[in-house]
Amino acid sequence: MANVKDDKKADLIQQRKEQILTAAKPIFAKNGYRRTKVDQIADALSIGKGTIYRYFPDKKTLFLSVFKQGCEQIQQRFAANVHPITDPPTKVAAAIRNFFEFFDKNRDFVEIMMQVRSEFRQEHREIFMAVYSNYIVMIQNNLRNGVKMGIFRDLDVEKTAEAMSSTLHGVLQNFYMREIESGDTKNAEKASLLDRIEPITQLILNGLKK
Repeated sequence: MANVKDDKKADLIQQRKEQILTAAKPIFAKNGYRRTKVDQIADALSIGKGTIYRYFPDKKTLFLSVFKQGCEQIQQRFAANVHPITDPPTKVAAAIRNFFEFFDKNRDFVEIMMQVRSEFRQEHREIFMAVYSNYIVMIQNNLRNGVKMGIFRDLDVEKTAEAMSSTLHGVLQNFYMREIESGDTKNAEKASLLDRIEPITQLILNGLKK
């Protein structure tokens, strides 16, 4: 019985943390880390800021937790939608699609990533590299399989994986800088990262296939 109660308590704590993180993300994204007040996040949830401090000891911890949550979400998406695929070209296409779909639906997270890198470079490196390392290994393994199966041409797996990742992140950053940070909200709402999926997929696959 004690274990059941402990599990239920842990679930409630996790739910409350997720509620706080969900409320905090758009506020940090809009106002920036330095201008955001914990009171603003508490007001958005109609709770006292003391409640937030029960789960996160300070604003920095809360901010980094928002970043970490986003990193975990994209990992979960790839684990569910990309990792199980065994056909190398299909896996490349799925990775590109899931990458852009995730960031198209989570534009606030792009701003959070940039803020964390600016404000807390060491923490950004530690959290992001854990995700990036798994991501790069997945790409490398898929490239090796494609070469072994005779689908992909002979290539430097490590350098090609880095180039593929840099291409996706470069497109993301370019899109964000032009369409979001410009302040042109009318055009930003019309623009979509999904429009980049097909041309980027064709560009990469044409470079990989024999």
